[in-house]
Amino acid sequence: ARDEELWRLACVKVWGLSIGTLDAQDAENSTVYYSWRDMFIRRERVNFSGCYISKTTYLRMGENSFQDQFYRPVQLVEYYRYIRFMPDGKVLMMTSADEPSQGVTKIRNVHNIRPDVLRGRYRLFGDTVTLVLQKSSQSRATTGHVRQRRGSVMPLDEDSNATQFLIELRIGHSPKRRCAQLVWSHYTLVQKRNKVDTSSEFDLTDAKYPSLWFSPVKSYHLDADAPLV
Repeated sequence: ARDEELWRLACVKVWGLSIGTLDAQDAENSTVYYSWRDMFIRRERVNFSGCYISKTTYLRMGENSFQDQFYRPVQLVEYYRYIRFMPDGKVLMMTSADEPSQGVTKIRNVHNIRPDVLRGRYRLFGDTVTLVLQKSSQSRATTGHVRQRRGSVMPLDEDSNATQFLIELRIGHSPKRRCAQLVWSHYTLVQKRNKVDTSSEFDLTDAKYPSLWFSPVKSYHLDADAPLV
């Protein structure tokens, strides 16, 4: 379990081409790692053995009653946002009113083509994770993946009228688990219509975009609960 080659391969699985070297300091925080195992334990990363979940709650004001102008209904709206990362660089994101016990099952299948699930890829840069997500068009959702490689969750063919979601999240920690928090730092919607891109940036308030917290899910458990000792 202490073999350095095993830990180097584990680091490659998490950080890929941006893994760097042990003798070079991390440009983000000037951290020196003394072994591949030390890097795997201390360096910021995303957890694969579950998903990150946030809950958003707000009040929606209704219209005044026709019979009673002083009465105005108020509706309590609650929904959850789920983000699941895979070791091969793929990511799934879903917004749903389902409680976590039901919501996590909808992104359990990495080949899921549900229309409400955004799919894409992610990259790690220091303590920041960037996501590029895309929603499947109705034609792909009904006919399946076109010319899709085995194991891929993104279609190979690009849509000339596509919508992409560009997200940046900062990795944080909880008292009991490292890399258990994701804080919103940037969210942009890019719409392509007839080869012309139009972008709009979301206002990332804490009320609308609260932090996501990691929750283990046994049904897609992919790594150990703790570093080997």
